[in-house]
Amino acid sequence: MSSALTPRDAEGSYTRATAQRAVARQHISPWKRYAAWLRAAPELTITWNDAETGARAWLVINSLRGGAAGGGTRMRAGLTAREVTYLAKAMELKFSISGPPIGGAKSGIDFDPSDPRKQDVLERWYRAIAPVLRDRYGTGGDLNVDEVLDVIPAFHRIGLGHPQDGVVRGHLRPDDSEYARIHERLERGVAAAVADVPGNGGRAMTVADLITGFGVAIAIRRWREAQGASLEGVRVVLEGFGNVGAACGLYLTRAGARIVGVRDAQRTLIEPQGLDATSFTELLAAREHKLLPAHDARCEPNATCAHFHDTPADVFVCAAVSESLTPPLLDRLERAGVRAIACGANQPFREGKLGSTRVARSADLRFAVLADVLANCGMARTFSYLMERDASATAPAVFDAVTRTITDTVDEVVERAGRADAGLLAATLGMALDRVGPAGAV
Repeated sequence: MSSALTPRDAEGSYTRATAQRAVARQHISPWKRYAAWLRAAPELTITWNDAETGARAWLVINSLRGGAAGGGTRMRAGLTAREVTYLAKAMELKFSISGPPIGGAKSGIDFDPSDPRKQDVLERWYRAIAPVLRDRYGTGGDLNVDEVLDVIPAFHRIGLGHPQDGVVRGHLRPDDSEYARIHERLERGVAAAVADVPGNGGRAMTVADLITGFGVAIAIRRWREAQGASLEGVRVVLEGFGNVGAACGLYLTRAGARIVGVRDAQRTLIEPQGLDATSFTELLAAREHKLLPAHDARCEPNATCAHFHDTPADVFVCAAVSESLTPPLLDRLERAGVRAIACGANQPFREGKLGSTRVARSADLRFAVLADVLANCGMARTFSYLMERDASATAPAVFDAVTRTITDTVDEVVERAGRADAGLLAATLGMALDRVGPAGAV
């Protein structure tokens, strides 16, 4: 019998050409492959202009791998098609870690989220792309768009099912009874209350509120464990105090870390001695519209606190807007003692153009970078887990699924990099590109 590989069959065996590409990729820099991945044109881009407000929006579907694509909806003034394109590509790599094996997509609206017409704009946007939402594209919350408070109500108002229906129908293709079971698990699991976290503004905290930030904290904890250390006494700076930053800080302090600085869109709090779990929980409970409390005397306007990035720390968590980290800021973080950058925000590095990796490569040489496609995959893993036939739609089960996925992946990344103090971003990107198959080849 010949030892040659046979053509790909229904079980996914590799063709000879696939094997040859895999060998070739081992000799190509992950950065070169990643740059080519970013420059490749996405499969589909839909552009929308809102006649009533002047808002613009884009749906970018990088590919319909596996029959569907997924990615949340974000909203901010000044959003660009380039940013949405990057995020769609990042989602595809993220799904290679979290599952399901589908394409990446992103929905983005260029509009001020503080405008009282926000809900109307969001609803009209979803109406415009409703056919794709029903059959091929699954969405959710993202920057300035809340899964439970914004996305699900908008879907209900316009007669759509669950925001993940496009993935369920396009990828899983269940019969009616199985569709109903998946839909029920998604509804209950995402909105499940988390009993051991205090609510905010009279509303219980849910899986959707906490799971992404929790995943970032798990990635940081596992990175420390890879070095034979714990989080006890580790100094952390949080850029962002919304769902991701606040939840990350909560779980880090519960593991022994201390939060020495927090910044949101308006204010900054610097606490050189560090906030422990008790004091950080109190700060979390006092949030106002997902911002630092204005009445807290420790907080000052961002305009008068230019030294935030100079705060002595071990870990910097970027959990705010994309492209916040520039070369000068990386220099300041390094001088402040930062050893790790955890990417709670997608694409935190400000590059000159789509396909450029100069700033990210510089960071990867100087810090342990826990990549966005790994560290913040908590919600993607939540959706993927709840689509599994034997999933339990409870908060503990979801948190356990996210913990196992991120822990195992950090271990694989560290092993691939051969070290834990640098090179983790290149290792993560190389691993994810391998997993997406031929689409991740140069």
